[in-house]
Amino acid sequence: MAETFTVYVNQKPLILTNDEEQYFMPPAEHYQSYIYCKFKTEEDIARILNICDQDEHLQLALVYAADFEAFKKTFRELFTEIMAAGGIVKNEEKDILLIFRKGKWDLPKGKADDGEKPEETAIREVKEETGLVNLELGAPILTTYHAYKEEKERFLKTTYWFEMTSSKAEKLVPQAEEKITDIRWVSPDNLDEYTSNTYTNLLPIFDKIAN
Repeated sequence: MAETFTVYVNQKPLILTNDEEQYFMPPAEHYQSYIYCKFKTEEDIARILNICDQDEHLQLALVYAADFEAFKKTFRELFTEIMAAGGIVKNEEKDILLIFRKGKWDLPKGKADDGEKPEETAIREVKEETGLVNLELGAPILTTYHAYKEEKERFLKTTYWFEMTSSKAEKLVPQAEEKITDIRWVSPDNLDEYTSNTYTNLLPIFDKIAN
């Protein structure tokens, strides 16, 4: 069975697959700089991760592995894993709640506390970051993966995203401790104005919202 697993490394999509047809398919036109690799050993993964970290011009990396389960196991062993969750919050007018953090438009999310389920983390983090009180949890939308490095340690963050609803009448309070300086309800028709200044790993979520 064909499997594909996408991890964002330094805001670059790293596509891991056991589907040779996809692996050899030329990337979309907007990827001007990309690399291919066939997985054989752990060193292959480490090399690709280092290239994603260091090559400023690289836009996409593709890794093929025939034994996908063994590959995923080896891949995950290179990281300390973190669980996070967040929400795509909509109001009665179908506007979407965006936060402005560290110079980019973002979605409310955060790391799980010990023992929390993803749903609990998502609700708590959205409330803390936005000041919303009345939130209704909806269905899970998708799961994203983001790898990053701090000093010599690599982390793999798995983020679970959920639909949520709230009222436009509620007061919005940016969480200053998390460096959030603005919160806005944004019409889906105007999302492009904001997604031009967001994180690459959030684009699949905005694509999901748009469709």
